[in-house]
This record gives sequence, structure tokens and C-alpha cells, in this order.
Amino acid sequence: MSNKVENTNLTTEEKAELKAENKAEFREWLAFQKKEFVKNVNIVKQLVLRSIKVQYRNSVIGVFWTILNPLLNMLVMYLVFSSMFQRSGGATPTDGETYALYLLCGNIVFGMMRTATFQSLPSIVQNRGLLTKNKMSYNVFPLSYTLSAVVNFGFSFIALLGVMLFVRFFSGQAVFSFNIFLVLVALPALFLFSYGLSLVLSAMYTFFRDIKHFYNVFLTLWMYLTPIFYNINMFDNAGFSASFMKTVIKLNPMYYFVEYFRDVVYRCSAHEGAISGLKAEVANAIATGSNSLAELQVDLAATIEAAQLPGVGAVFTLYAIGGITTLIGAIVFMATKRKFIYNI
Repeated sequence: MSNKVENTNLTTEEKAELKAENKAEFREWLAFQKKEFVKNVNIVKQLVLRSIKVQYRNSVIGVFWTILNPLLNMLVMYLVFSSMFQRSGGATPTDGETYALYLLCGNIVFGMMRTATFQSLPSIVQNRGLLTKNKMSYNVFPLSYTLSAVVNFGFSFIALLGVMLFVRFFSGQAVFSFNIFLVLVALPALFLFSYGLSLVLSAMYTFFRDIKHFYNVFLTLWMYLTPIFYNINMFDNAGFSASFMKTVIKLNPMYYFVEYFRDVVYRCSAHEGAISGLKAEVANAIATGSNSLAELQVDLAATIEAAQLPGVGAVFTLYAIGGITTLIGAIVFMATKRKFIYNI
């Protein structure tokens, strides 16, 4: 209150000088923030490069493991689960979906989140030397590991493109489409989700080291609760327990990321061949007056609906999940940040 009274008693020249001083202080603060931002960006760039180099140090094929690793995982899952699930009631994808692509899409999406969070978990403790000797933001470490996981995702995506082209040219299935680039729409949402989790986990690890072992077990459970190698439709009309499991799976945030990526990467284009075939059958049924016309029309309508790209609502859901997780992560990280120095 006294400041307002004093300001009203100032002369015009004094008010102008005070205003100029405030502007100068604001410019100094802005310049300092810009300098800190550029500094942190450079630190993050160096940390991302270091993370990628260290990950494949002394390896014969180096960074190509990021392409080979998801392919080998896909091959193992394909050999194990394709025959197993086919014997257990048709839980493998149907309606023209290729099981190899089904596995690979789910694997690389879940793999990005898993890599980002697991590597970020001990990042602050592991870099205690840099934090105590240099003035830098603590969150650059979980951020750098999350960005490193995005880079690895890009290499894994190359493997996915290779498998899609292989299926397209050697099996004739229409699984490749330029819709694949819609992945870029949802990738930032997956990054936000992974980064938010990384903030929470890295903060918790500074106080509770055992969380690393608990989280490793939890990741295994999380993977099985995400429809990576099975189809969620296997739980339809199978009793209360199956219905309960389907509800639990739909409460899993990764379910929505995995399904979106499958839809835009290949699932919509994979139905194009089925649509063409059904249209031909409908035309033939109309010409011949077949009694199966009504059934064919129902099948055609269902296939066309399945081939639709995810709408704005699906994208909004992904960004809501990612944004809320990042917000929670930032709150937890900032609330515990002052105590980091005593625990790392």
C-alpha cells in the first residue's frame, strides 16, 4: 500500500526513470533466461549424443542395433505367439492384418516409453558429479534420455518401413500407405508421456534406490497389460473375468498409443484390399440376385468403418494423456528438487 502512495507522489521524470529501470531489469532477466535456455539446449544435445554413443560403444555394428533389435524381438515374438495364440481361440489379429507388423508396431511404441523411463530413472544420481560441479538444470538429464529414446524410435521406424515394404512386395498385401507419416502427429504426445514419467521416476530414485528393481518388474507387467502380441478383442464375450481384464487394459495409457500407431501405420491401408474385394462381391450379388447381398453389405460397411483413420478425438486423448503426465511429473520434480542435493 505504501509503495502505491509513494508512486503517486513521484514526479513525471521520476516515474519515467522508474519505468526505464524496470524495463532494463526485465531485459536483463530476459537475456539471462535466453542465455540459460541456449546453455541447456547445448547440454541436452551433448547428453543425447553421449547416450547414443555409450549405448553402442565397442559394438561391431553400432547404431544399427537400433534397427536390428526390434526386428529380432519381433521375430522371437512371432515364432512364439503366432502358433500359440492360433491354438487358443484366434487371438492373433484377423481381417487382413499381418501379425508381424502387428507385433512390430506395438513393440517399438512400447519400447520407446520403456527405454526413456528406465534410462532416465537413475539419471540424476548417475550424473551427480556434473550437478555438483556445474550450474545446470536438473531436468536436462531425464529430458536427454527421453530424446535419446525418440532418436532410437526413429531408427526402429526404419525397420518397420522395411518390414512393410517386404510384406507389400512379397505377399501382395496393401499394408503400405502415406498415412504412415501421421505418426508424427502423435509422436510428441508419446514424448510428453514418457518425459512426465521420467521426471517422476528420476525424482523418486534419489530418495528410494530400490525403485529401479520394482520398476523393472512393473515394466514386465505393463507390457503384458498392453496388447502388443495379442488382440484385445479376444476378451469379448468371454465372461466376467475377461470383461474385467479388457476394462483394465483400456485404463492403460499405452493401449491408446499402441492402437493409434497401428491404425495410422498400416491397419487402415490393410483394409483397402478387403474393401475392393467386398465391393466386387456386392456388385456380383446385385447382378445375380444372390441372397447373401444383405450380409455382404453389412460386411462392407463394417470394413469401411474399420478403415477410417483415427479422428481428432483420438489425437486429443493422446495429448491429454501426455500433457497431464508431464504436468504431474513437473510438479513432483519441482516439489522434491531442493532435497536432491542431500540424496544424490
